[in-house]
Amino acid sequence: MRWSAFSTLAFTLFLSGAALTACSGPAYTSPAAPQAAQSRNLSSLASKATPIPYTFQTIDDTASTVNRVSDINNAGEIVGCFGAGTKSSPYESYWSLPPYTTLTLVNYTSAQGTVLNAISSNTTPVMAGYVINPPQLAGNWGLVDVSGLFTLLKDHKEGSGKDAVTEINGVNASKYGAGFYVNPSGTSMPVVVNITLGSYAALKVPSSTGAQATGINARSEVAGWNTTTSGGVQGWFERNGSYFPLTYPGSAKTEALSLNATEQIVGFYTDSSGTEHGFVMSNPTGSQGQQVWQSIDEPNAAQGTAVTGINDSGYITGYYVDSSGVQHGFVGTP
Repeated sequence: MRWSAFSTLAFTLFLSGAALTACSGPAYTSPAAPQAAQSRNLSSLASKATPIPYTFQTIDDTASTVNRVSDINNAGEIVGCFGAGTKSSPYESYWSLPPYTTLTLVNYTSAQGTVLNAISSNTTPVMAGYVINPPQLAGNWGLVDVSGLFTLLKDHKEGSGKDAVTEINGVNASKYGAGFYVNPSGTSMPVVVNITLGSYAALKVPSSTGAQATGINARSEVAGWNTTTSGGVQGWFERNGSYFPLTYPGSAKTEALSLNATEQIVGFYTDSSGTEHGFVMSNPTGSQGQQVWQSIDEPNAAQGTAVTGINDSGYITGYYVDSSGVQHGFVGTP
């Protein structure tokens, strides 16, 4: 979901030309007028846990009907994306500081799209994601940005044509990234990337027919999701080569999208009616009965919520879809 595009939710519910009627948002350093961001209180649903109360702040490009805040670091800096991935509305990315009244665009020049998925907690943070068809290059290339210096990454095992895909979904302060590539058979293969050396270590998720690594914390523990051999979709947590499955109780599918140093994991699950809900969970190494889950629904979400990032203080990021089918980004403060 995170990862070759915005989300299945975004594509299904995106309404071409729809106006933003339910939120106001920040301005860009390139032209747009600042507008005050909104805050909302959350009374979350809980599974086996006392709900953590959040205050939500909407972060949007006011000209776009598809928005997402992708990640937040320990300084509160965020990265995010907007756009529908079309020629008229390509993916664009930004970085922002609290109080998020200004978004600074971060785009690879002359590429068909730039998607930032992650930001580290370094003094000089590392931002990571992917670029679509950069100049003279085909496919999706992993992207790392340090102080405006871009580096493109490609796993040599990736396929060609539509399978020429390498993407970075998470990054930590030690400059290790979590992501995936698509092999010549069209299967997503999860990896941890040593960004400094440009080397890749494969992750072997059990009982998997394809997987993505989506987050990596300060201890280099990794979260992700996979398609199982039985055809289901579940999240997973990896520590020292051991894998622990993550399935929200009673859900049709679960995708883990990020984690912090205290092993809180976030993502989304789909209920029996097909609606997506965000989650925050802890104790990922416990059995399903010992794992602690909290469902997250942004108060104005009518057609789904996903949580995409979490920092060590428990601040979360993500997006929700309103009753008009407009997708809004958010930061949630506990």
